[in-house]
Amino acid sequence: MNETHTHGYKLASKGKRLIATILEGIIFEIIILVIYLIMGKYASEYWTDLDSDFEFLDVPYSLLAGIIIGAIFYPIFIGNLGHRIFNLKVISEETGEDYKKPEEGAIREGLKNVLGFLIIPSIWILWDKKNQNLYDKITKTLVVEKNTKE
Repeated sequence: MNETHTHGYKLASKGKRLIATILEGIIFEIIILVIYLIMGKYASEYWTDLDSDFEFLDVPYSLLAGIIIGAIFYPIFIGNLGHRIFNLKVISEETGEDYKKPEEGAIREGLKNVLGFLIIPSIWILWDKKNQNLYDKITKTLVVEKNTKE
């Protein structure tokens, strides 16, 4: 198999995946900040809360956020918000079919959020030939450019 193409699609580059993830994170942070402000809190309180130490409850909250985001976005975008913005999508590594069921997205994004607390799953992509993170390996998915089907 050509290491830059699979199932007729071009694999998304490491850089494009990184930028998509960062932009998605910024968008979600802005949304959370706006909600904070709507609730009558000050922006300074939001930033102070962000600076607080890690708490065990951060893990289930991240899992829940990932499940909700994945269940909503995958049926619509065949991936997450960052994928949509950068014209990427998630496919099954085994069949090449679009990864668009709510439960598939919920599992993948939930794993992504929880494994993000550890370093290795997040940087796995740096040495992976298929540009996969560890959660991609677990769910047997690939991120590809949408309009490259041959």
